Order: sequence, then C-alpha cells, then structure tokens
Amino acid sequence: MSYFSTLRNQLNEDFECYFFDSIDSTNSFLANTSYSTSPQLCITREQIKGKGQHGRSWVSQKDGSIIFSIRKSFNEGTNLNGLSLLVGMTIVKSIEEECQLNGLKIKWPNDIYHSGKKLAGILIENNIYKGNQLVLIGVGVNYQLVDTHEIDVPWIDLSRILTKLPSFQKLTASIINNILISLEDFQLSGLSTLSNEWDDYDMLKGAMIKFRESNLELQGQVDGINHQGALRVVTKDGIKDLYSSMHIEYI
Repeated sequence: MSYFSTLRNQLNEDFECYFFDSIDSTNSFLANTSYSTSPQLCITREQIKGKGQHGRSWVSQKDGSIIFSIRKSFNEGTNLNGLSLLVGMTIVKSIEEECQLNGLKIKWPNDIYHSGKKLAGILIENNIYKGNQLVLIGVGVNYQLVDTHEIDVPWIDLSRILTKLPSFQKLTASIINNILISLEDFQLSGLSTLSNEWDDYDMLKGAMIKFRESNLELQGQVDGINHQGALRVVTKDGIKDLYSSMHIEYI
C-alpha cells in the first residue's frame, strides 16, 4: 500500500479501493469481488492475464502503464450504448489537461490514438445483479514502456510524445476521478455532452470500411456516430448504424 499512499490521497473518497503490485486482471478481480453500493476501484502496477476487446490478451509491463478498473452500479433500465466513447473522451480530456497535449484521437469504439498509434484502450463488461447493471470499465494508458513490449497493434506511449512526463500518480488520479464524474453525468444525461465534440476527436471520420450484416458483406464511409454512440456508415443502401466492431475491416 505504501507505493499507492500518495495516489489514494488524491482519489475521490467515494471509491472502495484495491491496490496490487501485480494481478492477473483488474476486471476479473472486481468481477469476483462482493457487490458494493460504492464505486469500486482496482489499480495494479502490473497485469499479467488482462483481457482486451473480443477476447484479445492485455498484458502490461510493471509500472509501464496506468492500469485500473472501475465497477459502478447503474439502474437496470440505463442504456449503456456509447459508454466506452464517453470514457474515452474523458481520458483524452484528462491527458490534454495534465500533459498540455494535442493530437489525440478516439478510434471507435474503445481505443485512443496519437500519431496513428495506440496510446490507450478501454474494455467494458457488465452483468445484472439484484436489479442493477454492474458495469466494469478496464483502462490501460501507455505511460513509459520499453521497446521490447509487444502489443497487437502499432503503439506509442506518453514518454515518446512528451519532452517532460507528468507525475504518474497525479495523471492516474485525474483520469480516475474524471471518469467517475462522467459516469455520474452519463446516468443522468446519456451521451448529450459528447455529441458536440465527437467530430474533433473522431479517428475514423471519412474512413471506408467493410462490415457484415445478416451474412451480407457491405461497405461504406464512416460519418460519425448516432445519438446512442453507434458508428454511422453511409452505404449505397442508405445509412447503417453499427453497434459492434467485431466484423469491421478498414479499406
């Protein structure tokens, strides 16, 4: 706990916190932790069996990335579509503020890029418990990785972008606290705060993609998102709204 003492003092006091030097997966830990009405937070210096989108692995170097998961309860009727976009925008805004950094983009639905390379990722899972949706939000932000680190896409970290790195713990606290605020806003107003800014950060704006719908392969041009955060694609058959990235290919 001594390593995390300064960080704990900077975090929102509402959090029920769990700190680890090393852990298999922060998402898995919280998924197996007793339910709490308070938001729960798991932070680790190293994750060795993490999960990424669509079952991909998510492994980290010790102290090379900001790694945490948040679990928060939402009403069962809350529409969670687009939540990953709001979390992504919150991370981007936090990095911009703490690092005085421009040029960040969000790749729908759950990755943050800089200079065409992946800087951060988000994984959201949820289940129903006693009439509530328990939402797990896993976040990884590349802070200072060694060159031998292997990720399944071209990557970048803050140390390769900035001439001076921000305090690891201050940046971590800023991202986590701002996400909690965004989650509370989301429960009240959904994605209303996101729509006005999305175009400025949309990495896929204007991109040509192929995707599958009802066993048919279609293609079209990305034209932002709809009011629920779905990817809007203009095709020869009209506008299609995509809610999953699983069957998307970029042309």
